[in-house]
Amino acid sequence: MKARPCLLSLLNVAVLVLLSLAGPIYSEDLHEFFYADGPLAGTLKSDRPLPLYDVDPQHLWNRMFSAFYIRPRPLPANDGQPATTRFEGGDVIEFLAWGKTEYWSGIGVFEKVNPLLDEFLQRGGETSLPDPLKRAVFQHDLWAVYDHLVDQNIKRTGDRATRARRDVLCGKLAKCMQRLALSATEVAELPDTYALAIQSGAFAAHHDFVAERNYLPPGLLTQPDSWVEVDFHQPNLHEDISDRFVTLHAQSLQGRSYYRIFYRFPQGRPQVIDYLKSLNETGIDWKQAANDGFVRLRKDAPPIPVGTEVGLLQLMMTVNAQLQPVPTKIVESFQFRVFRNIDGGSEPPTNTGVGINVLDYRLKRHLLFDRQRVGGLEREQEGLPQYRVAIDGLKETAPDWGFADKSVLFQQCVDCHMSRRNHRLGAASIPSIIHSGGFDSGAQMGVVHPLTAAESGLTGQRVAKYKSRHESFRRMLEHLCQ
Repeated sequence: MKARPCLLSLLNVAVLVLLSLAGPIYSEDLHEFFYADGPLAGTLKSDRPLPLYDVDPQHLWNRMFSAFYIRPRPLPANDGQPATTRFEGGDVIEFLAWGKTEYWSGIGVFEKVNPLLDEFLQRGGETSLPDPLKRAVFQHDLWAVYDHLVDQNIKRTGDRATRARRDVLCGKLAKCMQRLALSATEVAELPDTYALAIQSGAFAAHHDFVAERNYLPPGLLTQPDSWVEVDFHQPNLHEDISDRFVTLHAQSLQGRSYYRIFYRFPQGRPQVIDYLKSLNETGIDWKQAANDGFVRLRKDAPPIPVGTEVGLLQLMMTVNAQLQPVPTKIVESFQFRVFRNIDGGSEPPTNTGVGINVLDYRLKRHLLFDRQRVGGLEREQEGLPQYRVAIDGLKETAPDWGFADKSVLFQQCVDCHMSRRNHRLGAASIPSIIHSGGFDSGAQMGVVHPLTAAESGLTGQRVAKYKSRHESFRRMLEHLCQ
């Protein structure tokens, strides 16, 4: 016997009510958007929108996000594989635009994203999802796009028509960002997502040198006697060189994120303090460094102790309603390294094979927006391609798709950390210890120093000041006046 139409309608309504009470469907269903195996494993099956900001993939914010954070990559036939297209990106923190990338400046992208920006501005798109956390993250997503396009115009890359297209998009992106901006109170109430990750109980409290264990140090932000935050900032030097104390990571992202660096030595804070003092006094030829504009450690520099742990915490900046860049406590990534040896040897075994275990966690919107589950953090898979823009990505020499030989996580890590080829072993494999990069990279040479608990918030404030004076930010304010 067939159900009556009115009964079917009631059943449909009941199902919808139950779904709404159960909460959004996120991570459990995202697997359907990705290839699970084969040569395309880990990549998206298409560029269709993902249900990230709303359970409806066709929600405007999801459509806008997919237009900017899913990018096709045509690949020619190779090694018996036919020509194909990979759809890269998705729920990622990196906007896939390197120095030589022309994709985002093309007519095809313009015709795709320009109507979406118009729809947002004409229909009050900022009101469709009032949640301050989603607004802050979405604003940050658009900010990366704006900075890339305006940077290309600052450099006068492309012909007049190309620059004009970019300028149109920049003007609309700036207005979208302004509408998404939070009040000072809303910014202050954004969650501390690292604390939420620890409180979730989803991460081990001890690593015991087991690389397969999903470990997050519970005392990273709360135990300064164990985890020592370090910085290069020298407050008594001339203000004109203050930008040299912004980390290279933050500079490479033009101040949209700020980074906090932590060391833990086996014997705690006193051992870290003594080591840095010894390194400063005996480990560096300062005369040669002044001549080179780049600090290198002496071959006989004091070694770091086996068991040294390093944590790099990336946190999100936002633009508030007063059009000021301000730091938040939303974690975008956490990179952890622990040394089992300091000579790059294969024993004891590590997940890199060169003496260090590496764990890399990234913000996932589908977790963060699902009741802020596990603080929104998920460990990156070690064997899949990782496309990173930070550090080298903005250089004019950077290829259209980054550096293919460093696409896997460990290939990227080992190149800078524990590389015999680059003479980076032990202390030299921790670039932050001497603010690696030199004057040409905008770094102030020197050895890091420990921060006190009272100084822990200064890094974010300094990056906010750096961003407020950056040319890209000045251009954004100009676009808002047009």
